[in-house]
Amino acid sequence: MTDTVSDIPLHERPEIHARRWFLLGVMCLSLVMVVMAVSGLNVAIPSLQRDLDATATDLQWIVDAYAIVFAGLLLSAGAIGDRFGRKRALMAGLAVFAAGSLIGALADTSNQVIVSRAVSGIGAAFIMPATLSLLTAIFPPHERGKAIAVWAGFAGAGGALGPLLVGFLLTGWWIFPSFWWGSAFVVNAVTPVLVLVVVAVFAPRSKDDEATPLDPVGAVLSLFGIAALLFGIIEGPERGWTDGLVVGGFVVGIGLLVGFVLWERRAPHPMLPMEYFRARPFSTGTGIITLGFMVMFGFFFLITQYFQFVKGYSPLRAGVATLPFALTMIVMSPRSDAMVRRVGMNRVVAGGFTSMAVGFVVLGFVRPDTPYLVIAGALVLLAGGMAVTIAPATGAIMSSVPLNKAGIGSAVNDTTREFGGALGIAVLGSIVASQYRSSFDSSGLPPEVAEAAGESVGAAVGIGAELGGDVGGSLVAQAGVVFTDAVNVAFFVSAVIAIVTGGVVYAVGKRP
Repeated sequence: MTDTVSDIPLHERPEIHARRWFLLGVMCLSLVMVVMAVSGLNVAIPSLQRDLDATATDLQWIVDAYAIVFAGLLLSAGAIGDRFGRKRALMAGLAVFAAGSLIGALADTSNQVIVSRAVSGIGAAFIMPATLSLLTAIFPPHERGKAIAVWAGFAGAGGALGPLLVGFLLTGWWIFPSFWWGSAFVVNAVTPVLVLVVVAVFAPRSKDDEATPLDPVGAVLSLFGIAALLFGIIEGPERGWTDGLVVGGFVVGIGLLVGFVLWERRAPHPMLPMEYFRARPFSTGTGIITLGFMVMFGFFFLITQYFQFVKGYSPLRAGVATLPFALTMIVMSPRSDAMVRRVGMNRVVAGGFTSMAVGFVVLGFVRPDTPYLVIAGALVLLAGGMAVTIAPATGAIMSSVPLNKAGIGSAVNDTTREFGGALGIAVLGSIVASQYRSSFDSSGLPPEVAEAAGESVGAAVGIGAELGGDVGGSLVAQAGVVFTDAVNVAFFVSAVIAIVTGGVVYAVGKRP
């Protein structure tokens, strides 16, 4: 009997094979939008605070609403994409993401911006796993590793490109005018619509051929468990780790996730079969991505503040300063697949973490007057290590799950990224905050500003600019030195995490 077209794998169909690299570009563009929506908005926070009269709590939720909804829905969105079609999931995600961004562009209150970020988070949860699961189905096995490596490279580069784009929109350059903070949302409202049209015309349909029933109990447990745990991680540095809401978030989150694991082990159609974690590539890959993004998200959180508050860079210049990272990621990630084939994943990943550790050690010695070229060299070391670490780990996760479960495999990959990133910002941010507060000398400052200046470098720089003169200049200089000292400690901690992780991966990889 002759096979029908639907029986032929996507990667074996001539029309799909001919446009596979074009489709990879579309998937990467969709992915970069999601990542840039996280990193880029940080540059617009000062403008949002000024124009909307936003409180510190408002600003916190403008950032966190996206991350919590996004991470909480990833597993459910991946399963829905597998069941009902990844192309449909991607198109729906793009439409919701655009709608959320449009709400943000038209917002005139902080609450409206928070709602827009939550809506965009829903869309992002459907976009990210759909892109990776689609390209896994589109590419033949011998090219799949390289395609995943390119995807991973753009995922990392998006974190650096977000501040550059938003900085350009808010600062302007040459003949280009500067725009208001809502322009960052306008870009995210228009681009998804264009991508949606391209996806509708060119992307193939792909889904779980076994039509596995959904797991509503697992979906609810994972959604609220991940959201509660992420809430605790994000709010810990702000409220204090012993705060009732933070502790409650951890207790509820851990309890629900334990319940999720127990349910998945006995469910007739589990959303995330627990036996996947028995496969060493899957479990190792999730660990690598969690720890890799832990140090990288923490790094971007700190280096952006260093550039703007210590170096005095504008938002645009701060974005440009991170370009070596983005370019290195894009160049190095596609080469990681060949490196893994040649010397093995454990050696490549261990080498990548070693490169990252060296970069963090270099950054551990930076001072307020350190030349930018030294910092750029460290960025290249970090990005090179990240590129040859995260891409193979992503490939290991995706190769460990059957093609009909590619959406849930991608969702696991993405969820570990979000957890690692949130953990890195929380832990490294807490280290810097505690070091800064304990080392800042507020003697000689007016009582009404001493406490605020001792809380954060941003507050100290703002107060110093208002005071002016020798007092203001001295305050800004002291804050820059104290903050840099605190950042040095955080980067040395990151170096230790990177070298220990690399050593463990190398040792585990050598075991039979």
